Amino acid sequence: MQEPTYRTSMMAAPGTAGADTIAAPGNTGVGGSADTTTVPGTHAQTTPAPATSTLPRRSVGQPQAPFPRPTRPRRTPLKVAAEQDNANGRVATWFLAAVGAIGGVVLGLTIQAVLPLTGTLSNLIYVVSVLAASIGTYGVLILLLLIARLPVLERAIGQDHLVTWHKRIAPWAMWLVFVHIVLVVLSYGMDAQRNWFAELWDLTRTTPWILPALAGTLAIIAAGYTSWKRVRRTLKHETWWTVHLYTYLGIALAFAHQITAGGPFLSGWSRALWVALYVAVFGTIIGYRVALPLYRSLRHGLRVAAVVPEAPDVVSVWVRGRELPLLGAQEGQFFNWRFLHPGLGYEAHPYSISAIRGDMMRLTVKALGDASSSMAGLRVGTRVLVEGPYGAITPGRVAPDPEDRTRRTVLIAGGVGVGPVAALADRVAGEAPLDIIYRAGSMDLMPHRDELWGLQTRPHVRVHLMPGHRRAYPLSPEHLRATVGRLDDAQVYVCGPAALNRQVVRSARALGARPENIHHEIFDL
Repeated sequence: MQEPTYRTSMMAAPGTAGADTIAAPGNTGVGGSADTTTVPGTHAQTTPAPATSTLPRRSVGQPQAPFPRPTRPRRTPLKVAAEQDNANGRVATWFLAAVGAIGGVVLGLTIQAVLPLTGTLSNLIYVVSVLAASIGTYGVLILLLLIARLPVLERAIGQDHLVTWHKRIAPWAMWLVFVHIVLVVLSYGMDAQRNWFAELWDLTRTTPWILPALAGTLAIIAAGYTSWKRVRRTLKHETWWTVHLYTYLGIALAFAHQITAGGPFLSGWSRALWVALYVAVFGTIIGYRVALPLYRSLRHGLRVAAVVPEAPDVVSVWVRGRELPLLGAQEGQFFNWRFLHPGLGYEAHPYSISAIRGDMMRLTVKALGDASSSMAGLRVGTRVLVEGPYGAITPGRVAPDPEDRTRRTVLIAGGVGVGPVAALADRVAGEAPLDIIYRAGSMDLMPHRDELWGLQTRPHVRVHLMPGHRRAYPLSPEHLRATVGRLDDAQVYVCGPAALNRQVVRSARALGARPENIHHEIFDL
């Protein structure tokens, strides 16, 4: 049976002869007789258009302030970057193994502390409550560690997957802590021959640090409740984030009763280990989420250099800093950005890097909410604070790797998901065979399309622009195969809406790509 045929791209240069063009930062103005204004990291060039139908030009706004062309930094060869990514994965594996081993020690100390059993019902209930407390509390510490922004985990696993693990472990840890509260009060009440509520009131009045522990537990329950999907979708992100800040206070308030009121950590080296775990976790959070981001932001003097309209409701923000390469940011990664501007200073928001040009970085943002809609109003010179860089999707991860038996790269973008794809494409193009697929509702909704099209001047690069309805460009296995062939030998990265990501992952697997060679990020954090 003959395979269906699909349109795979508009085979004409995004800019054509005779069009007036302005090349925004990182974009290339194309057109033989075009009037071209060039800003950072760009160059005017003439790309002959094929004789087929031409693609319409869009209007691009001028940057708010002129600045000189930056110098590209020396780049690490892709092969070396791939080897470094593999090394990061091995280090992360050892780190997680150590976390598991420490958990085994904690469990062993807990079992040792509750032995021998007396055989009474109240004692058995007490033993179960202590086991639930130790396992649940260690689980809470793991939850904090997963979101502490540890480089050893961020570089190998990625913040999106770490947050997914955090969300999956959290209910189990919370339920274990809740079981501990119910059972330990029940056990003491049985021994004192009091009902559950009377015993809880007595423990609260007479046992040191129980009242702060209960207050901390309520804070943790509030964080869990507001994270429930049905509740969270009714809240502003800022409200949810603020409630979650109290989780740290709640966990801290619950700590003191763990080493004073009873249980396996009252004395000796078991108590020293428990205190050390808390100090290590909270020290990591303060260091990597507060102190280091603040130091880096001030040291590099990050400020807004330009705001450039790219498409309807889409702008690029260029950020300049001193000695920017020392930040260690790589194409494909993202920062949590906090702009000291009305409506943008309270909470940091994650945006991917869409270009790196010497002492400047670009992020491309679509207006989808209050914060992203405010980006177009940023003033040149606004101070910027960042956390990061984060993300395991780097040039070394998507580049061909002999260990994975791959020899080419396929990058797929949907809509404003072009941001990290544009950065990765610029880095990989010319060093490895590369296919770039870009799908959007129309040509006007394709920021950076000229930039991507211009990469075809480098060897072994093909760009497939797909402006139009998803039915015309379904990215099904048949459509993807007609565009880039089978994917047994490819590293595949997709960034776009969740439905597009799922479709591409299914199609790539159907075309022979191995799961470990299919990369995408989850931005619903």
